[in-house]
Amino acid sequence: MRTRLLGLLRARSEEKRQGLANDDAAAAAFAARIRAELAEDLPEDDLDEDLADILATYERGSRPGTDEDEHEECLEMVREALERIERGY
Repeated sequence: MRTRLLGLLRARSEEKRQGLANDDAAAAAFAARIRAELAEDLPEDDLDEDLADILATYERGSRPGTDEDEHEECLEMVREALERIERGY
């Protein structure tokens, strides 16, 4: 009986671990899709894997031929993408 129970607990633990791995893979795929959409909207920008770095290191005037409103729109698009990734939808 004890051996059977131990086997069931191990099986359940493995199922949980697999479920978490599947969740991680789904989250990574979703984040990649969001970054791809952002790259389509901002093709002239070099979008790193870490969008938070873009917000931290973004310099106004780094995009030639754009005005202040366009700079703010770019930053807002990156913020929105980060929020979508964090929410998961």
